[in-house]
Amino acid sequence: MTAQDVRDELVRVAALVDLGRAGEARARLIALLAAEPENAAALRLLARCHNILGDHEEAVRVARTAVAADPASEHSQRILASALNAAGNHWAATAAAREAVRLAPNVWMCHWLLADCLRHSDPRAALESVIQARTLAPYEADVHVLYGVVVKQLGRTEEARHAYLHALSINPNQATAHNNLAVLDRLERKWMRALAGFRTSLRHNPQQKLAKDNLSATIVVLLKRFCVGAYLCALGVLVAAGVIDGTALRIAGTAVLATLLLLLLLLVTLTRRNVGHFATAVMRTDHRAVKTLIATAIPLAFITLGAVVQLIPLHRMDSSIGRSHIQGTGVLPAVAIGLAAASRSRNRRRTK
Repeated sequence: MTAQDVRDELVRVAALVDLGRAGEARARLIALLAAEPENAAALRLLARCHNILGDHEEAVRVARTAVAADPASEHSQRILASALNAAGNHWAATAAAREAVRLAPNVWMCHWLLADCLRHSDPRAALESVIQARTLAPYEADVHVLYGVVVKQLGRTEEARHAYLHALSINPNQATAHNNLAVLDRLERKWMRALAGFRTSLRHNPQQKLAKDNLSATIVVLLKRFCVGAYLCALGVLVAAGVIDGTALRIAGTAVLATLLLLLLLLVTLTRRNVGHFATAVMRTDHRAVKTLIATAIPLAFITLGAVVQLIPLHRMDSSIGRSHIQGTGVLPAVAIGLAAASRSRNRRRTK
């Protein structure tokens, strides 16, 4: 293979990586490196492929080999820093990113990467680096996205929103900006808007795991909130059984049950409208969603059997004293425990 053949192959492999075909690119790079084991450009691309495919330890090993093959290259240091950062070794990643900045102080990507490493440990220092990157490359959407991430960490939420919107004004297809805007919408409990934002993010980058995780987590949170409401309604029916007769209890239970079922139908409909079939897939396959739906069935069954059908005796009238006594008081602790378990869920707010 001639030097020109190698260069042409590297161009083709880089195109495969950009198209999201990292597995195919990795196989071709391994074949190329069998002939040229010290080709720094091929090693850098191979490290990127390992990183994309989630093999972070191998990505770090190959990136170190690339640095050894071309120690004066800021690009090799950047690839190493990215691999270390993805592996969770933020201290070592920061050191590699600082070396990249030293080698190429006027390259915006070096400052961007340093900020991305620093934000895990020192957001204020990260802000300085991302501002430097923004100064060098004001028209790069990625810079504004990272600026938004950093200022959000510092509690400046509205500034973060403006940064993401500015990134989208530069590149409307920037998937991470769409994801992070959706996270802000979720923080403000604009649930359907958040779901639509996550779906838009996935439409622009179907391979990204972050938006998929956020989308699934948001659907689960909505189901858990409905579950809490169902337990509260069951508790209300149980309390009402002590003060109303059987006919009134049946009417009240039917109304509560119908309302809950309509709300559940509305939740599923709106979620599918904003997310599509992915919502149904989450409800069928995500273990958190399945457990929540099973937990939700308990208070619905309780209301049906206790108030509507009245197979479970929740009350009796004591004619000697003329007042109701709750026969189902043994069920009350179970309802309370279920309510507490359902309400323990926390909404994980994730950004890039």
